[in-house]
Amino acid sequence: MATYYRRDDDVQNGLGEAVPNIAVTYYAAGGGLATIYADAAGSVMAANPQYTDGLGQTHAYMASGFYTITYSGPQIQTLTYTDQAIGIGSGGSGTTIVPFAGIPSGTINGANKVFTLTNGGTPLTSAPTQSEVWLNFPLVEGVGYTLTGVTIVYTNAPVSGDTLWAQGVTIS
Repeated sequence: MATYYRRDDDVQNGLGEAVPNIAVTYYAAGGGLATIYADAAGSVMAANPQYTDGLGQTHAYMASGFYTITYSGPQIQTLTYTDQAIGIGSGGSGTTIVPFAGIPSGTINGANKVFTLTNGGTPLTSAPTQSEVWLNFPLVEGVGYTLTGVTIVYTNAPVSGDTLWAQGVTIS
């Protein structure tokens, strides 16, 4: 069975406000629209482009590889990003891009601010090159948290009921 990797996209304006109804289009490396799925098993095909919801978010599952991703809509200037790595791919020069995603490990008690990045519950061993950290919503590094190696220090300590999440890539 094929493995498909989740790609999450969040679109915000310059004030950090969510921008709904933005087309997020995924293109295959050789050109043309990429095949994307609504589930990790690849059993349900999804429309391409995807449109952001009221929180400015969308997601898609796709095969490992490099893609071009375009964001467009009447509320924003069209943005195009090439060579976006999805899943485990080659970064050239013998490097490997390894994605991670999971709930940071640590004690949620309203006092503890120090957590460790994980990949599906397993602590990371190398620092990420790209990351997105959540505490109920995406945070800005240096404002909502700091990241040193694999250690997250939140500005505000999480309390019971908060949603923690972190994802990104490491290069080895």
